[in-house]
Amino acid sequence: MTPAMTPSELAADALVRAYLDGRTMRPILHGAVVSVVAARLDSGKLPMLDEILRADIDHQASASRSEFALGMTVAGAEASRTI
Repeated sequence: MTPAMTPSELAADALVRAYLDGRTMRPILHGAVVSVVAARLDSGKLPMLDEILRADIDHQASASRSEFALGMTVAGAEASRTI
């Protein structure tokens, strides 16, 4: 059973999930990012999701199935124009 989250952790989790916008991260990485954002919330540090943290999230996040399907559709359309 996972431990209860503090209000800062709940807010940080919501912020990270909103930024991910349907993408996913490995649970261990997601938890680490949530911890960093929660610490920033507690200390009042802004921005909570700075450029470096967003780049790290973007690098580690997996595309949602709809983004993957869209990419396949676009790639397929471009390939058919090339042939």
